[in-house]
Amino acid sequence: MKPKYIFSAIAIAAILIIAYILSSGAQTLNKTPGEKLAWDTNKPAKPELPEFASKTGRVAEAYIFAVQNQDKLTYLACYCGCAGMQHSDKLLSHKSLKDCYIKPDGSYEPHASECKLCNDITLEARDLLMTGYSLKDVRKKIDDEYSGRGVGTNTSLPP
Repeated sequence: MKPKYIFSAIAIAAILIIAYILSSGAQTLNKTPGEKLAWDTNKPAKPELPEFASKTGRVAEAYIFAVQNQDKLTYLACYCGCAGMQHSDKLLSHKSLKDCYIKPDGSYEPHASECKLCNDITLEARDLLMTGYSLKDVRKKIDDEYSGRGVGTNTSLPP
């Protein structure tokens, strides 16, 4: 490479770095832990997960999606049998896929950490929603694909 091209490349890199620092990079450098920046206020914060919800990367992905999208999972049925399943010393009576991850009091439900089907449904719903499917279409696809696998929850249809 000729020296003038090297100098030009270095100059462009320096300008880009300075522009970054002047725009948002300075905010990032001075940010305190837990503080949201102006440009990321629409992103849900990554939740702190209990150990059982982080046992594998796939389980953690499902819990993170569930926590950040509880409003959507409320309208998705689960077909693992959790609507009337005996789990340890208690009877589960889940009403939607959300209940597989979040208890009515807002704490984490450990059921989905051990249930591959809950995670399969959740991650498929995530992928469909991310590719532009409406919640109604996702519900139909989930019902069509998984309804034969087990007793489903008695879940309301999306509005």
